[in-house]
Amino acid sequence: MRKYFLLGMILFFLVFFQNYFTAIAQGNDKIKSFNQSIKYEANSDYKNALDVLLKNSNGNNPYLLNMRLGWLNYKNEEYKDSKKYYSAALSQNKSSIETMLGLTLPLSSLGEWNEVVNVYEINIKIDSNNYYANLRMGQIYLNKGEYSNAKKYLEKVFALYPGEYEANLSLGWTYFYLGDKQKAKQLFITALMISENDESATEGLKQLE
Repeated sequence: MRKYFLLGMILFFLVFFQNYFTAIAQGNDKIKSFNQSIKYEANSDYKNALDVLLKNSNGNNPYLLNMRLGWLNYKNEEYKDSKKYYSAALSQNKSSIETMLGLTLPLSSLGEWNEVVNVYEINIKIDSNNYYANLRMGQIYLNKGEYSNAKKYLEKVFALYPGEYEANLSLGWTYFYLGDKQKAKQLFITALMISENDESATEGLKQLE
């Protein structure tokens, strides 16, 4: 009996260490592939940045891999694939702000604006003062000509980030269309202080003359 017990223990440890070292090897492969992907991306080689990661993709990707594939597919202008991977990441972490912001990129490129608005609204419910969500919502309403709605979001952004170029410029145009010329002028001037010779801010001041 003792002999069989010892043989069983030896077999157990052999299997244990085999699995242990396999896990270490797989972990090292993931690290290397991510590092290599980042190097490819730095050279704008998005195809190879994707390919090196897809070797470890098996349809059951961890959150970080889905996020990375979503971003790289967006950069590679494969917007449907980008949406797929970002959506998979969001299903894995439904409160992830970074994933929501990432998902709006392919949605915007695909022209799915209702979905973009839905994602930003969820984002704002989780993080009411989020800079990008409020800014983009304000800009969407500004472009739609819904200036009162734009003002609501852009004034919040400006109050929190008064030194940001986009906050000044977008709120400037909102005030312009709402007829508040004095506030619009000051915001256009600030935008030009931040971004020299900015065409949009320059055009805004010209129209105020």
